[in-house]
Amino acid sequence: ALAQEKHFGKAATRCHVTQPTLSVSINKLESTLGVKIFERHHNSLRVTPIGEKIVEQAQRALAEINII
Repeated sequence: ALAQEKHFGKAATRCHVTQPTLSVSINKLESTLGVKIFERHHNSLRVTPIGEKIVEQAQRALAEINII
């Protein structure tokens, strides 16, 4: 949702969580993986090149879950 919305507040609403919860979760994921998935700037958010690959894999995994 964050990769699509490019906005923490909108993505959090879409995921039915608070913005701080989403932000902390993304930070923990990035820390666990040891890579930055998103580049954050004052008024913008961009998916990093490695983040694009991670998002694509996550979308494939979610699609597989929905098939079963």
